[in-house]
Amino acid sequence: MRHRLQVMLQILLALVACLLGIATNYATNADDVPWALEIIRRGSVPAIGLLILAMVIGQVVVYRLENPAPEQTEWPSDRIPYPGLDAYSEEEAAVYFGRETQAAELTRRLHAPAPGPADRFLLLTGPSGSGKSSLVRAGVLPRLRRRRWTIVPVFSPGANPLHALAASLAVAGGGRESADAVLRRLRYGPEILRGELSRLRGGQFQRVLLVIDQFEELVTLASEREQEQFIETLHACLRQEPSVRVLATCRVDLLGRLLGTGQAQLLQHPIALGRLSKAQLAQVVQRPAALVGMSFAPGLVETIVDDTGTDDALPLLGYLLQELYFACGPGGTVTEEAYRQLGGVAGALARQADSTVAALGTPDGIDFALRVLLRFVTLEERDLARRPVRLSELTARERYVVDAFIDARLIRSSTVEGTAGDAYAEVTHEALFRQWAPLRQEVEARAERLRERAELERWAADWERSGHSADYLLTGERLAVAQRWLAALEEVGQPSAPGRALVGASQRQDLAFLSRVSDGIGHQVLSMAETEPERALLLSLAALGECAPTPAARRGLVTALAAGHARVRLDGHADTVRDIAWSADGRLLATASRDGTARLYDAESGRQMSVLPCDGVMVESVAFSPDATRLATAGRDQVVRVWDVASGEPVRQLTGAEDIGRQVAWSPDGSRVAATFKDQVVRVWEAATGRLVQELRGHTGDVWGVAWAPDNARLATASHDRTVIVWDTATGAATATLTGHTEFVEGIAWSPDGECLATGSGDHTARVWDARTGALRLLLRGHSDYVWNPAFSPDGRLLATPSSDRTVRIVRTGDAKVVAVLHGHTDTVWTVVWSPSGTQLATASTDGTGRVWDLQPQGAESVLVQGHDGSVNQAAWSADGARLATASDDGTVRVWSARDGMPAGPVTTLGERVWSVAWAPHGDRLALSTADGLFRVLDGAGGTVFDLHGEPVEGCSWSPDARRIATGGHDGTVRILSAVDGAELRKLTGHQDWVGRVAWSPSGGHLASSSDDRTCRLWDTSDGTQLTVLRGHGNYVEDVAWSPDETRVATVSGDWTAAVWDVATGRRVDVLKGHEGRVRAVAWSPDGRHIATGSDDRTIRLWSAATLEEVAVVGVHRAKVASVAWSRDGTLLLTASADGTARVWPAEPDYDRLEARARGRVFRSLDSEERRQYLLPPDPAGGQ
Repeated sequence: MRHRLQVMLQILLALVACLLGIATNYATNADDVPWALEIIRRGSVPAIGLLILAMVIGQVVVYRLENPAPEQTEWPSDRIPYPGLDAYSEEEAAVYFGRETQAAELTRRLHAPAPGPADRFLLLTGPSGSGKSSLVRAGVLPRLRRRRWTIVPVFSPGANPLHALAASLAVAGGGRESADAVLRRLRYGPEILRGELSRLRGGQFQRVLLVIDQFEELVTLASEREQEQFIETLHACLRQEPSVRVLATCRVDLLGRLLGTGQAQLLQHPIALGRLSKAQLAQVVQRPAALVGMSFAPGLVETIVDDTGTDDALPLLGYLLQELYFACGPGGTVTEEAYRQLGGVAGALARQADSTVAALGTPDGIDFALRVLLRFVTLEERDLARRPVRLSELTARERYVVDAFIDARLIRSSTVEGTAGDAYAEVTHEALFRQWAPLRQEVEARAERLRERAELERWAADWERSGHSADYLLTGERLAVAQRWLAALEEVGQPSAPGRALVGASQRQDLAFLSRVSDGIGHQVLSMAETEPERALLLSLAALGECAPTPAARRGLVTALAAGHARVRLDGHADTVRDIAWSADGRLLATASRDGTARLYDAESGRQMSVLPCDGVMVESVAFSPDATRLATAGRDQVVRVWDVASGEPVRQLTGAEDIGRQVAWSPDGSRVAATFKDQVVRVWEAATGRLVQELRGHTGDVWGVAWAPDNARLATASHDRTVIVWDTATGAATATLTGHTEFVEGIAWSPDGECLATGSGDHTARVWDARTGALRLLLRGHSDYVWNPAFSPDGRLLATPSSDRTVRIVRTGDAKVVAVLHGHTDTVWTVVWSPSGTQLATASTDGTGRVWDLQPQGAESVLVQGHDGSVNQAAWSADGARLATASDDGTVRVWSARDGMPAGPVTTLGERVWSVAWAPHGDRLALSTADGLFRVLDGAGGTVFDLHGEPVEGCSWSPDARRIATGGHDGTVRILSAVDGAELRKLTGHQDWVGRVAWSPSGGHLASSSDDRTCRLWDTSDGTQLTVLRGHGNYVEDVAWSPDETRVATVSGDWTAAVWDVATGRRVDVLKGHEGRVRAVAWSPDGRHIATGSDDRTIRLWSAATLEEVAVVGVHRAKVASVAWSRDGTLLLTASADGTARVWPAEPDYDRLEARARGRVFRSLDSEERRQYLLPPDPAGGQ
């Protein structure tokens, strides 16, 4: 509209000019004229005055149309009116003052005729901190936008200027395509940009503006090849398209280097931006403050203006004013004292930096902070520039420093376009490098290192742009130099991820280096296995398959397998998978998706069995009938559909709803189907006839969750009104209302006994309630986002909760202890269900997949024994090696098959924690002890041979001839008992604290005992004489084992070590170090070649008995290892753990088998960034 008005005014002014000429002609004509024209001539003189006035007014109007004044918008009083170290943004135009004249002039020059490319390229230059970016963003862009210019989002060139341009164009296009897609087109040739901008232009005559901030990055960050390609692209576009303008900002000290890029013809008309006058600075200070009611003490504005005299004037001033605003607040008065306390213009930034470092509170705070801040500086020749740093590259301690400087507004973080959402940070302004003396001095001291890093990262950029071509890898002297640079940078705390990747790729030509890479990955896997199990498995496979099978990599694989709960991924859906259900027979899984389908899968293999199309309607919920012959689905079409599972055909539709469906549930007896709806009504149908039998009303918000009680007589529903209602299904009456959640409730589940209800809520909690009284039993925190549809395990002992934080947490309902956290989904996890056996779970996620998980994932073990409801404290082999016995905190001793881990004998229930169990070396007798002082021997049928009561016995051991049993008690005494009747044969005293485990020598002539008094003692069993006291451990001695030849014993301790001792002299032979926690168990192999240890670090390790060096980590539990025992043939190890399991491990793991198992648990490949990060070669298959 404004443009059309301008054109009309120009036409009218032309007509006025014509009339003015005619009137002037008549007024100056003295010849005789006819009487009619004489009248016109007499009136021409006043007409000339009016026409001249019209011309002046018209020209003023046209000028105002071409140069509109900034709109005066109101500024909220609680919004900060100063930008700090940041440039003013376009949204801050209302508080941008002082540069109105320059903004108008730039706007005029952009509108002016521009015959050539150089005339269409405006380069605004000035010192760092002179306000170039602010003038463009807050001064010029709002004016152009009111003139209906098409403005491409502002961008900076960075190291990849063409990519930065592509990212800006992608944003301008509304995000309909990725920056990479735009970049691929731009790389076809320099003429492509014209077409990209034409698509963005709003009309045929509309002008387009490209705004490039920090244009100097072309020479400080980009390679020469990137410079040339980018400049040529701009030049071609400006040459071809007269309606396009480019407005760029550049530091004047780098203008010379820009002019030397070979494309100086485009940069012929730089515009110099001078410093603000005192009057302009006064406007910068006062006028924004006036908008929020803030004032300054008399004379203070003049003082501030006088003090603003450095090259970094505007950012320093902006920072000071922002800090004054925080100190005084809207409506306050800034005093001289407040100004001086902040250090004035020149000192405010330095003072804030000093305060930030002091607040870190560490002795080396300043040194470490400077080392971190150097990562944000790059040095090209003598020119300092900002260096963006990816936050994911920082250690936790480094991130702590960066966060402190972010809070101080000296560093800012953002997501860089085109980086897949990676968060970066950079200093807010280069003024920090120059105005804070400690950092300035550090930069000067480390200048050479910074230049080396810049050069190294240029080489890395060239290699990356080449597509990781081998021709760009470093060799010979260049590689040696790069290695020295990288090592020096790492030494001073200045790592370079791109440089590391380049050097790593170059070194991989040396096979020896592959072993080092493999070791490094192995160690890193240990720290990520629990939270990133899939990545840990992928890295382990890559380390073993592409690098070298080092012990560290093998340990990483074993650890990752132990943490990898994922078993199967259910693929096929094209949108969010909203719900999942497991059939009662355990064979099938059903999913509901917003792609308009439900699907059936084989639960074992994940193979898709059938697709149930729902007329394109989003499917929100799915439920099997109890006999698994039918399936109900609910979606957004007000209809509940019932399907035949075998054929996949629809059976009937349940109708009567007046709004979209939410969830559906089948009654336990299969006779009814209940569903919830957005209209706040719960409806119940007869399953056989489809007749609507009940409508339950009472909720005041959208109703979501629905669940039948196991007794079939109650129904529970969850709503966005933050409540759960329990209904009597016979009468339809509400019998209880559960309140307490502070946000919506969508998920609900009954415990198997019908006594409890579990709920998930938008308040990030899950809760367990008494279903009859509504009393809260458990409040479960831990999730960092919404909690959706929880599920009880079939035995009710566990509760699984899915969340928008992408995890599922599994907790014990008895004590709320977290049993496991399932990681792997890449988006919200909506639903979790248990398998009928309770050993697996299935989940549904927004990432478009369903997944099946093992509650206890099989790691490197060959047999997994699970079934205890508590820690397993000890496990023992039967004499023939065919069975296993386990003792647990759940108060039971159980017998299992050693072949497959299935129950293979009676369960002995004792009602108290069972601390030890030992199988006689001959026959079927079992010895056990409990925490309440019971010691019992059982026969093969589970009958009691004898009971003893006294001090609690922590460890017991049978003599080799099975005629005696040794026990270690809390009274510090070792007793030798008759295995026939329990009669005490000998009492061995000397320990000063609890005795733990005891071990007979292979011949039966000696006994070793371990104790909390930090000693191990050796005894002669014939007369009870104490032979030797082994001292040297720094904590409790937990366990002891004899070598087969009886010349040595091995002990383990709470000091994280194992030790080997010479029996004859009592001398310690060596200390076995490597465990990362208390070492609780030890066993010597029957052939004497190896020692096995188990620790609180969850690992089972093998050590060479000859060299006493660690040989391998053969297994990893999910909690501390409590006991370890060899099979008689020495090929297997049996362990017990606080994770509630016992496991059998091959003493020599089959790593090919383990790698195959790992490949079955990963559902993607490492992407190129991950491969670079961990120094792996490019994927030969080109996968992502």
